[in-house]
Amino acid sequence: MQSKQNITERLSTMIKTNQKGVLASVVSVQGSAYKREGAKMIVGADGDYHGMVSGGCLESDVSAIAVQVEETGIPMIKKYELNEELVWGLGLGCPGTVEILIEPVSFSAEWKHLADAYVNAEEMVVCKVLQTKETCSPLLLVTNSDVFGDWTDEILQKKAVSIAHQKLSQQASASESICLKAKNGEEVFVFFDVHFPAPQLVIFGAGDDAIPLANLGAMLGFQTTVIDPRPAFNTKERFPFAEILIAGTEQYENLSVFDSRSYIVIMNHQFERDTNALTFALQSAALYVGVLGPRSRREKMIAHLQNQGIVFSKEEMKKLFSPIGLDIGADTSEEIGLSIMAEIIAFRNRHQGGFLKEQSFIHQKSRIPINGHR
Repeated sequence: MQSKQNITERLSTMIKTNQKGVLASVVSVQGSAYKREGAKMIVGADGDYHGMVSGGCLESDVSAIAVQVEETGIPMIKKYELNEELVWGLGLGCPGTVEILIEPVSFSAEWKHLADAYVNAEEMVVCKVLQTKETCSPLLLVTNSDVFGDWTDEILQKKAVSIAHQKLSQQASASESICLKAKNGEEVFVFFDVHFPAPQLVIFGAGDDAIPLANLGAMLGFQTTVIDPRPAFNTKERFPFAEILIAGTEQYENLSVFDSRSYIVIMNHQFERDTNALTFALQSAALYVGVLGPRSRREKMIAHLQNQGIVFSKEEMKKLFSPIGLDIGADTSEEIGLSIMAEIIAFRNRHQGGFLKEQSFIHQKSRIPINGHR
């Protein structure tokens, strides 16, 4: 299994180097399924695949179909009815209905723009008409500043672009298929594939307890950075999957500007470095700032900064998570790292955390209202 970033990097390389292959994307899920809309796998010309569109029960069949799609050049939508008898027989997945768009990788201008957008880590929505007779229509790529592609149905395109922009404005918006009315009055399904660049995990402090946190962050697809002024601690040997920045508090203002994709964890275990990092982090554009330690230490840090004339606004204080992490009874450094990443993921996905058995649904999609677009 590979991360979403690995898949998009591989797809970009295929497009840019004109490598033949097939892209399979989950475009619709009804009921339960292991993967949700937007999950992808790439099938190479040799039949090898990368990525997953299920819990492991559909990939072989999708790969076989992909070979046919590559030969004919005609995209298709494959519908799988995963009833409980089939699921339990395979020992994998969840009962539900899954539809997968299987299409040859194109080297058109629109797909080249798609590859560039992946490489440049742009926020974007890829729109595709799913009706069989329309699956050869060019994709529509919508970014915050541009639209690439052109559909013959300008009414449908206008609706799709409007919805795509709404999705871009909602950082947690999910991929989904939406039924829209075309110019001729027919209802068609359009798949909105939402892509946001990998989130950034920034760790202030290179102590031993930061190692499992950095490793876990990288494993979960976060671009991980460790900031610490001590070259003996902040090394590639200790943090092989992270970017290393040897920087003290005097260099903080020269750091790259953090944005809404940044999640900051402060764990220097040194009061002055922690308070300086807290000031820098809360005044940045990051939406999540966690500080390791008890509530009393957080209050001491805030009081110390207030005595220096540094007062944070209510909006800045809302970003502060301290004590940090979900309450799972964490004790070891590994457990604490897991607790922290669990809280960050819950915050990013707008969930509260807790036991799933107490929830009505496992997945709560961030769908947008589409009244007025049908």
